[in-house]
Amino acid sequence: MRVPLTTTFLIVALSAVLTQSPRATERPRQPASRPETLAGPWEVGGPLSTVDGIFVMISASQASRQSIQVRVYHRKPGRGSAGWYVLSPTPDPAEASVDGTNLRLLGLTATFDPDAAHWTGEWMLDGQTRRVVLERPYPGKDSTPSPVCGDWKKIPDTTPPQWSPATSVVIHILQSQDGAFTAWMDTEQVRIPQRVESRTFGRLMKVEAADPENVVLQNESATSNVRYRFTGALSADGNSLTGTWNGHAVESFRRIR
Repeated sequence: MRVPLTTTFLIVALSAVLTQSPRATERPRQPASRPETLAGPWEVGGPLSTVDGIFVMISASQASRQSIQVRVYHRKPGRGSAGWYVLSPTPDPAEASVDGTNLRLLGLTATFDPDAAHWTGEWMLDGQTRRVVLERPYPGKDSTPSPVCGDWKKIPDTTPPQWSPATSVVIHILQSQDGAFTAWMDTEQVRIPQRVESRTFGRLMKVEAADPENVVLQNESATSNVRYRFTGALSADGNSLTGTWNGHAVESFRRIR
């Protein structure tokens, strides 16, 4: 894929083993106990419709090991930049670190408050250190939220094939102050009888269309070879999205928030 010159995509592997024994002088790092609340976008708006943010993706296996990736992004009218950073495992914790509460990366030092549902800290932006509060994206004061925004849970197949893994899917769609849409999905997959479990929270999805009569979402994770795609429409009552999911027709997602 050709990347526009105005946008920089960096994929940097920094390593930290979140589950290994820390040195005696280091504070133990804890994995995210509620990854579903931590995953997804967090951002702060600025003057002239600028937006600076992070996007967190957390994958967990049956072995209770977590892999955390963070996408750092900056948007300004007409241009922007973004880059994925893999924070586990990592070779140099002095450069970047993350656990279930604290994040340090690219001039950003922030602490997550699960009760207030935001990050607070300091961020070096445009050459100046700013105190920031990173919150979930929300529309500008003079704009009306799109009816497709919300949390959507896939209605399970009542007669899945016996060989097919049981999969739970929740899609989240939010709109930012500059009008941009962000979507992500949380998935939990269990294979029976092996009982192999895998969970991913914050799998980024590109919003190709957000019109109520034409909703198109496509995942764009930097490290995933699995493609998830939804093409459909919002119901008249605004409580369900129905359409094609990965090529399977008449799949529905029910609004849960």
